[in-house]
Amino acid sequence: MTLKTALATAALLLACAPALAQTATQQDATGAMTTQQVKTATVQFVTLEPTAAVTSRILGTKVTNAQNESIGDIADLVIVDGKTVQAVILGVGGFLGIGERYVAVGPDSVTLTRDGDSWKAVVNATKDELNKAPAFDYKKKG
Repeated sequence: MTLKTALATAALLLACAPALAQTATQQDATGAMTTQQVKTATVQFVTLEPTAAVTSRILGTKVTNAQNESIGDIADLVIVDGKTVQAVILGVGGFLGIGERYVAVGPDSVTLTRDGDSWKAVVNATKDELNKAPAFDYKKKG
């Protein structure tokens, strides 16, 4: 199963739960009563396939390229609209965490497969291409 498939499945599950608006009344700092809309979702229980990728298990996964060279690790995921995985953040370069930089690649760029009890991630890019790619800057993101 590829990372794209696993992440698309997770995003689809989030999208399938329709949001329902409810009105909540609470007291503000001045003591006045205010009304605001609160979104809640209907709970849907899901049975997952044994091959499903859990984010906590794939973060930190070592990433290799097509030549089986180690090029970094999966550092993070970028989710937009609260449900869509837009990018996989790879930590590349550096040695023992020193000098590491981050690059954002599309989920389609990462092939994620089971490797025994762990995961294996492959990206079709060279170390040089990733080192020249635009850096992802956590300070500029929410």
